[in-house]
Amino acid sequence: MTIEIIKPADRHAWLAARQQDVTASDASSLLGIHPYKTAFELWAEKTGRKQDADDSKVFRRGRMLEYTAIDMLREDYPDWEITHSYNNRYFRDVEARMGATPDAFVRIPGRKGQGIIQIKTASDFSVKNWRDPETKEISVPLYVAVQALIEAELTKASYAMVALLVCGHGLDLHPPVDIPLTPGLMDRVRAEIADFWRVTSAGGHPDADWKRDGALIEDLYEPSGKVIDLSHDNMLPDICDEKARIATDKGLIEKRLKEIKAELLDKMGGASAAKIADGRVITAKTIERAGYVVKPTSYIDVRIKKAGALD
Repeated sequence: MTIEIIKPADRHAWLAARQQDVTASDASSLLGIHPYKTAFELWAEKTGRKQDADDSKVFRRGRMLEYTAIDMLREDYPDWEITHSYNNRYFRDVEARMGATPDAFVRIPGRKGQGIIQIKTASDFSVKNWRDPETKEISVPLYVAVQALIEAELTKASYAMVALLVCGHGLDLHPPVDIPLTPGLMDRVRAEIADFWRVTSAGGHPDADWKRDGALIEDLYEPSGKVIDLSHDNMLPDICDEKARIATDKGLIEKRLKEIKAELLDKMGGASAAKIADGRVITAKTIERAGYVVKPTSYIDVRIKKAGALD
């Protein structure tokens, strides 16, 4: 394992360094456990087909509050030697093309060696994703634990910790949580990253998650006018039948809903509310919609035509 330490001159250089690797914050997408990114989306970013979402408001909040969290840690644990990385060192495993930027390094009296601290932020609302369903105590999500494990491995740290800062009406820094160093999980991570780069280098891509990647797929695949043969895919006829059936059901449902609405309004005879036999209440209210001009947009229309339509 050859570790290269890059000291980027600025944020642009740091982002450029990360582009060549699967980073610790994204690696769990290859395990299928990342709540915000899929393996297919990661592939689109690493191949330049999609811009990395690192500049979102949530990411920016995390970057800005990182400084605050470090100050709070130093205040709460004055005997700890905490070194803020300031994103000025990027660690990468050259052969594996895996990288990480730890938020902070720490030396704790009584503990051997140096550790890393990964800082995370959450709002009063999103902190629920960090609570154990039964105990309601703070529990580090697996995708965050994977990030901390990679950071510890690439920096050769003796231990890894995650500190959560919750922001709302105030700031609440939860005590840092130790993440057990798990060699078996790291072996799995390394295998998935190696497979990702192998597939990508061969011109392929990870399987898309059609539920989560739908919008991205539509952005990537602009119809070219080319005709291809997919007659070898025995699943497609069933999928096309399902699409036609759902479209028909949707039309019937929408038509029936309009009929029910008309019947209810007719029976109410202009009333704003009506009680019915089982105690429920029907209400009718006029909703004013503001006028607006719709900007030009485009979308891909997918239709299934009868056999022989292209002959």
